[in-house]
Amino acid sequence: MSKLCPDPEAEILRAAKQCYLSDGIARTGMREVAAAAGVARSTLYRYFPSRDDVLVATIKLEMEEANNRIGKRLGQYTDPADLIVEGLLMAIRDIPQRPLLKAVFASDEDAVARRIIWNSDIIVSFGEELMDRVVQPALDANLLQTSVAPEVLVEWVYRVLLSFLTLPSNWIKTEEQLRITLHALLVPVLLR
Repeated sequence: MSKLCPDPEAEILRAAKQCYLSDGIARTGMREVAAAAGVARSTLYRYFPSRDDVLVATIKLEMEEANNRIGKRLGQYTDPADLIVEGLLMAIRDIPQRPLLKAVFASDEDAVARRIIWNSDIIVSFGEELMDRVVQPALDANLLQTSVAPEVLVEWVYRVLLSFLTLPSNWIKTEEQLRITLHALLVPVLLR
């Protein structure tokens, strides 16, 4: 390792993020990440066995930061319907403000990266956090629909989020219009 770093894994992930943002996810390989981190490729492989593992770990950090930020702002809501709608609205606003998450979730350029993330444990942890913060209050209040498993409902909300991120509406132009639409269409599907 050519750089003296107390946390090589953190340095690798910092370098990977830098590479993804400057060169694009599709054009970033292990060689580029190792060079940017100042480590030998063998060191990189010791921490991350594959290119996908580096991507997943980097996106996981970004998603955790976004989820924490959204979670703090959701603290002002107690009504399960508001938690669902406002949580989704916050994610729709927040993700495009984070360049790496925008590249993965709000653009057509990195559809391969989106599939890698979709098939990783990140989606499971995202779903668990969503369950804890947004869906669990509805479940506790006995308001959650019971015809579908909570995990499927979480996946459906995630798919709605991806839809609005990758293909904005032709008719819904303002956040208030989106809020009204989500209350009218999303809440009845999730809550009784």
